[in-house]
Amino acid sequence: MWICPACRLPLSLDAGTWRCAANHCYDRAKEGYVNLQLAQERNSKAPGDNKEMILARREFLQHGFYDPLIERIAELIQLHGQHPDLALFDAGCGEGYYLAQLCRQLKNAGYQCSASGCDISKVAVQRAAKTHNDCQFAVASTFKIPVEDHTIDVVVQVFAPSSEDEVARILKPNGLWILVNPGPMHLQQLKESIYAESKPHTLSQVDSQNFSLHCRESLAFDLNFQTPEQRLALLKMTPYYWHTSEQNKQQFLQAENNCQTEFDIQVLRKM
Repeated sequence: MWICPACRLPLSLDAGTWRCAANHCYDRAKEGYVNLQLAQERNSKAPGDNKEMILARREFLQHGFYDPLIERIAELIQLHGQHPDLALFDAGCGEGYYLAQLCRQLKNAGYQCSASGCDISKVAVQRAAKTHNDCQFAVASTFKIPVEDHTIDVVVQVFAPSSEDEVARILKPNGLWILVNPGPMHLQQLKESIYAESKPHTLSQVDSQNFSLHCRESLAFDLNFQTPEQRLALLKMTPYYWHTSEQNKQQFLQAENNCQTEFDIQVLRKM
């Protein structure tokens, strides 16, 4: 399924090395992932989320706080999918939690699911491959997805940027793109704790000749924290942690109220 980032030819795995017909080679890491991001295409030495953000997100997600979102995405795939033999791809997969949980839920619903994903953060992909060895992962940009044309049934993208043209390229005809972004009031209580003025998130919509909007919905639920450590994990996995004062951080950590989520979910079908 992977393609060479240098020449775009298909890659095949041979004795721990991914190789194309032009003899470009990419070693399979001990964790099981492959790095398909060319050095000259990186905008920094360590692009993407840093280790501290990734570990915080992993801790937060493992408590099940965002599981209602994952359950809804799985339901939407079943409602709007085409067949039970499903190739699922996560564009901007992070440490792999969403992809692995979606794959598990779909398999429990009777799907034969092959799951793969990419992320620009090497640290995140290392963690994903080590934790979820039933999925395939690559270090790569979502603006240059190293996947063969027309091979994916569903692309899931949660809080990550990507190229609409690249998503369309890898999807099969009538394939689904499930795009999740923050809703207007997402984490509003957190923002109010650390900013003097907090504005609602602005919604955007895909306007493309490649896709038709199949459905769009909002999903909201409260996060019920049991400990300050759970609040800290949420704060550290967001950009807010890195752009606010220690006083504001403590204000959020010591608060006793719940924190509301709101997700904007678009289901787009490739035309």
